[in-house]
Amino acid sequence: MGVVKGLAHVGIAVTNIDEAIKFYQDKYGAVLDTSKAPDGKVDFGLHISAVVRVGTMAFELLQATQEGAGPIGKFVAKNGGGGIHHISLKVDSYAPAKESLESKGLQVLGETEVWGGKMAFVHPKTNLGCLFEFTEVE
Repeated sequence: MGVVKGLAHVGIAVTNIDEAIKFYQDKYGAVLDTSKAPDGKVDFGLHISAVVRVGTMAFELLQATQEGAGPIGKFVAKNGGGGIHHISLKVDSYAPAKESLESKGLQVLGETEVWGGKMAFVHPKTNLGCLFEFTEVE
């Protein structure tokens, strides 16, 4: 594709974000990223997000704010708990990445602007069953 620069993070749906943060800290020596919020947790309305870092890898922990509601709540309900929700790819510039993906027949959805950059998802039905996010946000 040429526009992908690397892995931004792996999104993991969880049922309890505080327990998940502690789990990753205890089991893998993860460090909670507090660059976006003092407690590391950001409320996006339908879900709460926290990023933990293990070495050079980042994991975005995602907890629904209402059971069974929103994309994360529905994912947790459908899968009987948490699990890998998405893989996020880092791109230098959103618009060329979106254009490249769509020109190859991939369906882009959920475009949003956050922290001064844009991100969106590639629909799993056009991506071998995998939900990919692509982001220009650090």
